[in-house]
Amino acid sequence: MHGLILLADGFEDVEALAPRDLLIRAGVKVTTASISNSFNVTTSHGVLLNADILLSEVNSDSYDFVILPGGGRGTQNLLKSELVSEVVLKFAKEHKLICAICAAPMVLAKLGLLHNKRYTCFAGCNEGLDGVFTGSEVEHDDNIITGRSMLYSVPFGLEIIKTLLGDEIKQKIYKQIEGK
Repeated sequence: MHGLILLADGFEDVEALAPRDLLIRAGVKVTTASISNSFNVTTSHGVLLNADILLSEVNSDSYDFVILPGGGRGTQNLLKSELVSEVVLKFAKEHKLICAICAAPMVLAKLGLLHNKRYTCFAGCNEGLDGVFTGSEVEHDDNIITGRSMLYSVPFGLEIIKTLLGDEIKQKIYKQIEGK
């Protein structure tokens, strides 16, 4: 299992890093990819991160799933990127798992991937989007997993783990982080 997290300047810190952390705990290989021509990506709260790779250098055949973190400015940057659209559409065509949280489901809607699918996203970001908005914390329909907001980054990550590795591994990771 190998996943790709697309990082755009302005992405919401926790929406990328919490699922990444959980997936690594579950033994899943995760690569962060900057959607720009720089490895340096600045989060919505001004933290400078170094991506593992540039999206322009990614061979999407090497990955089993993709995650799009939200954040207002980050999502706008995702929406403007033709390369992001190409990669996500390739994952969709190959029926690979596509995950988006907060405002990032707007990218999936722009690409027509939410048509007739249940999804969730940050309040207000659903206006004018195709699909069936539920407002749930996390929504999973076919090969699409969406999360409502930063608050639900952990349940979002756990749903990805459950989908990839099964409920037993999801429960094992949950118990590791639960603190009981």
